Amino acid sequence: MRILQITDTHISPTKPHFASNWAPVAALARAIAPDLVVHTGDVTVDGADMVEDLAHCRWLMDGLELPWAAVPGNHDVGSENPDHIQAVNDLRISRWEAHFGPDRWLRDAGPWRLIGLNAMLMGSGHPREAEQADWAGEVLAEAEATGRPVALFLHKPLFLNDPDEDDRGYWSVPGRARGPYVEAIRRGTVKLVASGHLHTARIFRRDGTVFAFGASSGFIVDKLAPADIPGEKRLGATLHLLDEDGTVESRLLSPEGLDTYVIDDVVHEVYPPQGR
Repeated sequence: MRILQITDTHISPTKPHFASNWAPVAALARAIAPDLVVHTGDVTVDGADMVEDLAHCRWLMDGLELPWAAVPGNHDVGSENPDHIQAVNDLRISRWEAHFGPDRWLRDAGPWRLIGLNAMLMGSGHPREAEQADWAGEVLAEAEATGRPVALFLHKPLFLNDPDEDDRGYWSVPGRARGPYVEAIRRGTVKLVASGHLHTARIFRRDGTVFAFGASSGFIVDKLAPADIPGEKRLGATLHLLDEDGTVESRLLSPEGLDTYVIDDVVHEVYPPQGR
């Protein structure tokens, strides 16, 4: 099975700063014709507050004319931080679901179980956080019992370098929320964890699991990101080859025609100072 992961496109009909990069990514997707395209979030510039962004990006995804699925990012449904000016809430999730479908999902494809999660609930304290964790526990246990390899897709990485590392705030899932997912990974059922959010590209293996920090096709982050964020600052997409025997091969792709935008140059226009 071939899955093309795209992420962090940050597209809006009213703030077209990064919109030119959609065409090269869409052309790549059509040329590869994968079994599934998965967008790992921050589809929009500001879908958390602008329904127009969600509608426009849904139209773009449908325009691929390929099977696709998506999970929300912080700019799509809000932050897990309840004190954030755009905290995740029921209204924001319902708007996402009206345009992109459920914020968590399950697809069985051949021997594989594909699971999409709403990372923005993790650590939020929202009632849907516990509901999602319980659901994920059940579908992961089913996969383990039946010998299905699992691929997880979510916006934020579970961790940056080590599953036992301290919280990294904005940049990854809080430690208190990642625990159940890390335990499932350690049991060996989860073979791929694909995420976005960092605007860097990195693929590595840990204890038999491939972790893919997908390359954004929107922009890179220069000095606005901590210097120790892992990965290469490059734009692109990520192709995952999922074999029937449960093995995974992932590789970064760099379609021609991408413009290397840097958010630092335009952050005051795209994301004014009220917060990310």
